[in-house]
Amino acid sequence: MEGNRINNEYDRYLSPLDVWAIAFGCTVGWGAFMMPGSTFLPVAGPLGTVIAMAISVAIMLVIGANFFYLMRHKPGTGGVYAYTKEAFGREHAFLCAWFLSLSYLTILFMNATSLFLVIRMVFGRSLQIGYYHYNIAGNDIFMGEVGASIVALASVGLMFINAKPFLQKFQTVLAILLLAGVVAIAAVCLPRLQLDGGVQSMFGVRGGSPAFAIFSIVLLAPWAFVGFEVISLETAHYDFKIRKTRWIVLTSILLSGLVYIALTLVGVCSTPDGYASWQEYILGLDALDGVQAVPTFFATKSIMGSGGLFLMAIAALAAILTGMIAAYRATTRVLSTMAEDRILSEKFSKTTYSILTIMVVSIAISIFGRNTLECFMELTALGAIIGFGYTSASAWRLAKRSGHRRFVVTGVVGTIISAAFAVVQLIPRLTMLETMSANAFLLLTLWCLLGFLFYMRIVTRSKSAVFSGTSTTSVVMFALLLYSAVMWLGKKLMAAGSVQEIHEMLRLEGGIMLGVIFIALGVMLYIQNLAHRKQNALSAPRATEEAKPDPDDAA
Repeated sequence: MEGNRINNEYDRYLSPLDVWAIAFGCTVGWGAFMMPGSTFLPVAGPLGTVIAMAISVAIMLVIGANFFYLMRHKPGTGGVYAYTKEAFGREHAFLCAWFLSLSYLTILFMNATSLFLVIRMVFGRSLQIGYYHYNIAGNDIFMGEVGASIVALASVGLMFINAKPFLQKFQTVLAILLLAGVVAIAAVCLPRLQLDGGVQSMFGVRGGSPAFAIFSIVLLAPWAFVGFEVISLETAHYDFKIRKTRWIVLTSILLSGLVYIALTLVGVCSTPDGYASWQEYILGLDALDGVQAVPTFFATKSIMGSGGLFLMAIAALAAILTGMIAAYRATTRVLSTMAEDRILSEKFSKTTYSILTIMVVSIAISIFGRNTLECFMELTALGAIIGFGYTSASAWRLAKRSGHRRFVVTGVVGTIISAAFAVVQLIPRLTMLETMSANAFLLLTLWCLLGFLFYMRIVTRSKSAVFSGTSTTSVVMFALLLYSAVMWLGKKLMAAGSVQEIHEMLRLEGGIMLGVIFIALGVMLYIQNLAHRKQNALSAPRATEEAKPDPDDAA
């Protein structure tokens, strides 16, 4: 991967259809099939979800316009990192790339760990065989199911290394299968849709006003639509003019929204025996198992039979694989760009090294099982919000410099929306949904600490004094780390069942929190001290030169 350089015509191998497949395939993953039953219908119901998704699509079109503008302004393989660096400098670019790379990595292994769910829908619990299972955090994890994820991760990774042209065409075929499968299922199932009970039956079952329910679903937009922006990392390889990307971004966002809406409505087209309405069915999902526990799969099987179930499984499998392929691609591009800017080791500028590293890390994480890893999904949304926010702010600044007023407006609107998303994501209970669990705050704390260590490496290895004083990266990282550590401990204490348990948490978790904070504080002070020394070392020769007497004055 050659960063922002465009080498020759042989590197231009992506057609408009290929680029659309990357954007659409990365946006629509397994969540489009699961979230209708677990989140959309309980919170907002059918009509509420339709309204929320329409609003979300409109918001994402604003963000998409900012990406389109920046892709035309700065083509290459740097993506958001390159845009942010030009608009705000290297430190902001590092912050953006650091959190966005976590989103892409999470998309990869969360899609991979969803494979066994598709297998369960079609073949039951055939992979839960023998005694080859273990327990982590109360979750039973079977080696057969983990093995399916490992095989998928290794297969896609090795194909990226050895058969990249085939993999690209394969992704395009999968994206078409995904869209065609959802369209076919919707065409057969949606005519059966019957919603009795008046307007109230069109909204969720958790109570609260319809407006608040819709608002809660809209705030999931960064999670639901993250992925379409991956194509900004590939503009150096387009075999067409970048201006056509406007329609690719538009169609990928619109079609993704329609897929979410279609699958949500399919989920209420049929209910199992014993349930008088879709509301009763959704409220009773926790007591069900197998196909009945996933409304999208059950309704399809109920209306279309085994053939419909097989078609739904093919569409879901295509969604998982397209998401994995695009996430591999995006994570590799981000790592490569940071390596070329000497943030990471130069080894990451090599495709093979990056792919193997991503593969090994993803396989190691997938061993913990999907249920244990649910908290990573919350960080996917946060990384997307940060990426969208920096992109919009960069479009705002660069468009203002160039006098492009329309994109100044979209940049301002996108920045404000992203800031609102960030506030809701980080502050608990502003919506009907829990946006960040205690474990998610712990992961965010550790990711910030790891970011501090990488940033220290940047400053230490830098030969120039580009870092001086209290850096933006240090301040933001430390503030976010401190906040997330306090929120983690606070949530743990709130969940405690007794005073004795609270005392034990304060001793153990409180000690861990203080340890992490003091490590981060020590690293931040070291970075600032080192930056000052580098600045002084650069300034000393200049000061000496300026202090020399002027020969003309002596004369």
